[in-house]
Amino acid sequence: MDLRPAVPLLAALALAAGEDPAPRYRVVQEGPQLRINELRFACEDLRSPRFAELRSRFKLDDVVRGVDGEFARILALRQWIHARIRIEDDNPTAIAHQDAWDILVAAEAGGGFHCAHFRLVQQAVLSAYGHVTRSLGVGDGRQERGRHHGVNEVWVGELGKWVLSDAKYDLHYEKDGVPLSAIEMRAEILADGGAKVERAYGPRRERRPGPHAEVLETYRWLSWEFNGDAFSAFPAHVSSALALYEDDYAKANIWYRDGKPHWAYDARFFVTVPHRGWFEWTPNVVSCGVRCAGDRVHIRLGSCAPNFRSYAMRSEPDWQPCAETIELPIPATGLRLEFRVENLAGVAGPAHRVAIMPLP
Repeated sequence: MDLRPAVPLLAALALAAGEDPAPRYRVVQEGPQLRINELRFACEDLRSPRFAELRSRFKLDDVVRGVDGEFARILALRQWIHARIRIEDDNPTAIAHQDAWDILVAAEAGGGFHCAHFRLVQQAVLSAYGHVTRSLGVGDGRQERGRHHGVNEVWVGELGKWVLSDAKYDLHYEKDGVPLSAIEMRAEILADGGAKVERAYGPRRERRPGPHAEVLETYRWLSWEFNGDAFSAFPAHVSSALALYEDDYAKANIWYRDGKPHWAYDARFFVTVPHRGWFEWTPNVVSCGVRCAGDRVHIRLGSCAPNFRSYAMRSEPDWQPCAETIELPIPATGLRLEFRVENLAGVAGPAHRVAIMPLP
């Protein structure tokens, strides 16, 4: 394939914005929409040597060996965490640092931990394999009890969405077979108490009869931690401001925890965010600016990819690295291309398809 040098940046921007004055081709694009990380949530830095040490020390490669598919690997790692750590809500084992490494070492000796510890470990373990993971605090907000829980969300490229993941109970939630994000789960709770939600346990996504230790209503309130790099930033302090989704329900109600308003109100740790889309940013998704000029196509790629390694392109069976801006000839029969992002761990984002077809 003829890969010409990339056009200058200003020219590429102009090409992406303009239209051919005498169009000869129809351009059709297909793929998830790119939403950038407007809130600048931090992500783990995979260049940290701690991740290689984590994988080696706890033999994590054995956990995912032979497991096919991105989501299947995530579920295998989550089950390993669940089986590795004893649950102890009331008297968790004392450790020197609130860090995934210390938690896992203590768990080897029989130590027990609560949800916040499972959350720290899941963020580190999933991130070690290139899966963008973030931490949440959730709660039912009821004044009389104020139940609280710590969980994660992980971006699953093959599904093109965020998925809520609870390592403490080896659990996520689904509706009509589709894994739910935290915001989707909350919407179901507010709509009808989660009547259409199903619990999915373990790598086989099993449905199990109750009673259940976890309570669906716990997802009535959501807060996301900004410091999504707790493992790679160690020994930095793990305290974080909290992003609170401020919709009509949040404006009209107060989040209670342990019988009183959530501590983050008075501490002013809540950063209220009215835009749902800012929480639903799309890691490793590609956008394409396409401009046809004569018998050539000019393409400029964009993405919001933590731990970015390269863009890749495919028009034949194999993927190959490509530049951010490329120029290609258009055959008489048209051109079909796919683009994606690959990160430092080799995790690829969803494919973005571009079809360039001659007009009749």
